Amino acid sequence: MMIVSMLSGVGLVVTVSLQTSKAESFSAAMGGSDSSQFRKGSREELLARLTKYLGIIWILSCLVGAVLWYHAH
Repeated sequence: MMIVSMLSGVGLVVTVSLQTSKAESFSAAMGGSDSSQFRKGSREELLARLTKYLGIIWILSCLVGAVLWYHAH
């Protein structure tokens, strides 16, 4: 369980750091320099989905690990 928690935590950090901030997206929309945000199934949507699922997996694995550790001691 600890391995699942560590891997999902590292994946969560990576996916969050790869995402652009809302300010960058807004300035690109106003400047018209980046039209990729209007495509369906874009990289940002994929990263947002991955972040959500990795966050859920990380939280659940931490909770299960804590319960297992509590019952072992």
